[in-house]
Amino acid sequence: MPFSGGGNSSGCGDVQGNAVSDQNKDKKLRLGVGGPEMIVHAEEIGKVAKKLAESRGVDKLVAETELFVKGQVARMEITCSSCARRMVQDASAEALRAEPIERPAWDRRADFLLRLIVAFYPHGVANEVKDHSLVLPRHCLVRLGGFWRDVLGTFPYSDLNSDASRLMTRFPSARDSELRSLMFSHPPSRLLLMKLLTRLLAIFQDAPALRSHFIPALAYDKWPNIFKPTEKHFSAICSGLFGDFMLQLQRPRQGDDMEQWFGRGATGRLLDLLEMTISPGG
Repeated sequence: MPFSGGGNSSGCGDVQGNAVSDQNKDKKLRLGVGGPEMIVHAEEIGKVAKKLAESRGVDKLVAETELFVKGQVARMEITCSSCARRMVQDASAEALRAEPIERPAWDRRADFLLRLIVAFYPHGVANEVKDHSLVLPRHCLVRLGGFWRDVLGTFPYSDLNSDASRLMTRFPSARDSELRSLMFSHPPSRLLLMKLLTRLLAIFQDAPALRSHFIPALAYDKWPNIFKPTEKHFSAICSGLFGDFMLQLQRPRQGDDMEQWFGRGATGRLLDLLEMTISPGG
């Protein structure tokens, strides 16, 4: 059977196409997904610049322009390659790190902000609660978490939850009653905790409205998990979260740069808001 030149041409085209595809994949691995495209754009701009230089009719200008474009493209390749390697390394480190990673589905064990708030609650939590006790029943914690997510909003809650995660995982063996003093006495944790509490305090600017939302949000009237929260429960949460914070602001330590974080006069504004929040009439 005669040899088909057309078939041979098609085969060569396939080989060349595969080679180009492999080169593109190699560039994406080496320079990142967007790197090759950015470099192509730079080369196109370089061609336009070279044509403009040629239109001037000065050979030295053409040579300098061509050299400049090559230098810029080379710098872009180095930068994109470095960025791509760093992204791969960061992704690998994130996958292998030992610290707990937050899960998108709600899980009380991963709800570090709720755990921090409950740890600061002065009367504690129990499975069974007597009438008129300020101890929180354990079955209300899901509703308490829902209350905070509602008043903060999804994204602020998630952001604060990340900060609370960093704080809680620094003291894995500490009891809840010890956390507040440990965090305030540990300089890096102290700064992060004060920022977290300041952001929480911002939603208490309308404390009466917040209190009126708190009580129905936690109330439950079906046996055996009947719970009737009162204003005293709300006041206990406020004093647990912010009572010691107020004392810390009144006795600042070196590095407590509240004005640097939140603007001139921040400490005074925070103390005024804390006084209104913690006081029974706030």
